[in-house]
Formats: sequence, structure tokens, C-alpha cells
Amino acid sequence: MRILRGLAAMLGVALIVAIVFYALGYLTIEYEPDDPRPKGTAYDLEALKRRDDVNVLFILTDTLRAHRLHSYGYERETSPTFDYMASTGIRFARHLAQSSWTKCSMASMWTGLYPQRTGILRSPHGAPEEAVMPAEIFRDAGFRTAGIWRNGWVAPNFGFGQGFEVYERPIPKPLPRNLRVENPHVKLEGTDTDVIDSAIEFLRIHGRERWFMYIHMMDVHQYLYDPSSALFGTDYSGIYDNSVRRSDGIMSRLLTYLADH
Repeated sequence: MRILRGLAAMLGVALIVAIVFYALGYLTIEYEPDDPRPKGTAYDLEALKRRDDVNVLFILTDTLRAHRLHSYGYERETSPTFDYMASTGIRFARHLAQSSWTKCSMASMWTGLYPQRTGILRSPHGAPEEAVMPAEIFRDAGFRTAGIWRNGWVAPNFGFGQGFEVYERPIPKPLPRNLRVENPHVKLEGTDTDVIDSAIEFLRIHGRERWFMYIHMMDVHQYLYDPSSALFGTDYSGIYDNSVRRSDGIMSRLLTYLADH
């Protein structure tokens, strides 16, 4: 598999990939696979800040449920790329979402505060300027910062662009004819391929510098899949799994680019 060979051959530069998922109504998951590796601690993560060879890629897949990933015990192999990253990196066994709503959940994720403390509870609410966002911390430490998103609830007018040198929704390309969108009521233009294309362009320009990049993927939210990922049937559950498999493949393209460059 190209991505496995490429990631193993990365040239001396460590990459932290934070792959985040949250789901409507699905608040917590605990799963302990047969993993021979020792359990890590918060101190192991804290020690990373003392390294000078680390870049950070933060991938968020909107409405992706942990219990639909093979690395969390799901019987279907929906997620070979996720599974590889989980087996070779840090996999968190317990997850707790602070909200079932994107804006509220993202505010908690970026600030480390509960929704009642962030004050982002309703549609008009936005992050205050005094909130300290991760991108601001990375920027002040000399990292190039980029955010590429497709969910309007994390738009800059809600305060989520703080600290990002680049914070953009990619220009949408027309949907390929072979794609199926099973949530037609979700009027979202383009696909996550647009996000990956934009991310690769940022890396083409700034990849030799230190960087922090956040990408927010939305195709699973739309139950979008194609013939190559249509592996699990056409009922509601199968279509969702097809979409997860397609997004997993799209993500592998970005990770392969990183490994090859």
C-alpha cells in the first residue's frame, strides 16, 4: 500500500496527525482492543512541545462516528487509513463530545472549555477575541497556520479564524457524475476533494517550513460515496459506511503526499 511505504520513509520530520470525529447524539465511546503497546499519559503528549521537528495536521471529519471505524471494533473494514494511523500513532480509547452541534462542539475543542464557559450556545454566538485558540499559539511559536473548512458553522465571522494566516473555504468544483449524495437536503457545494487539493497547495508552498494545518471534511455528513467505495450495501447504514470508506480514501491522498514530500 503506497501510503504505508510512504509514511515509513518520511525524511526525519515528525508529523502529528490529530484525526477528530464527533457525531450527532453519540456522546461517548470506550474501546480497548488487543493492543500490546503501553498506555501513554498526558505527560507523553506534553513532551512533544519540546521537539523542534514536529508539524501538526488536524483533520476533522464531520459526523464520523467512532464505532463505525474498524480500529474501534467495527466489523466492517470502512477505514484502512484511519486504522493504520491508529495502529502506528496514538489512539485515544475514550472520547466525550461536549455537544451534538458543530459550532458549540468546535468551540469547546479549540478552547478546552465546556459550552457554558465558552458562551457559544446559540446560532448568533461566536468566539470572543480574548479566547486563546491553538492557531494563535502555533502562530506565535513561528508556525505557518492554515484552516480549510466546508462547514459554515466554523466560518471566520464566528471567531474561528483567530490565529490562522490562511482560513478559507475552498472554491467548490462541480460534483463528478459518478458521485451519489444521499442527503439531498444538505445544500453544500463541492466535495472534500476540494479541501485536500487546497491543503496540498498550501503544503507545496509552505511544506518546508513548520506548520499547523486544520482541515474540516464534510462528505460523510452528506452520505456521499462513489462506485469504488460502494462496498457495504444501499440501506441507510450501508450508505453511511460507503461514505466513510470514501472519505478515508480521500484522506489517504493527503497523507501520501506528505510522505512523498
